[in-house]
Amino acid sequence: PAFGLGSLSWDYGLTTWHTNRDTYDKIVFDDLRSNATLIAALAYQAAEDPATMPRDRLDPLPPDPQTGQARAWPECRKAARNAGESAR
Repeated sequence: PAFGLGSLSWDYGLTTWHTNRDTYDKIVFDDLRSNATLIAALAYQAAEDPATMPRDRLDPLPPDPQTGQARAWPECRKAARNAGESAR
């Protein structure tokens, strides 16, 4: 199971993206307030729901819609502890 929260997207990827110039002075507080309200409402509703969410694992995963290839669940791997080990 999963939850999806949606709000204004600002045409993300077309007109805005993350850069090293992202600073707090560019925060749109109306959007921040709206997003915080969405998260708070979800947390409250989930906490008050008398039924618990199922934790069943979808196995196998549906194929990738773009390639048609079978997908696999991500596996835990050892954490990179320095820049030389990082895949980034």
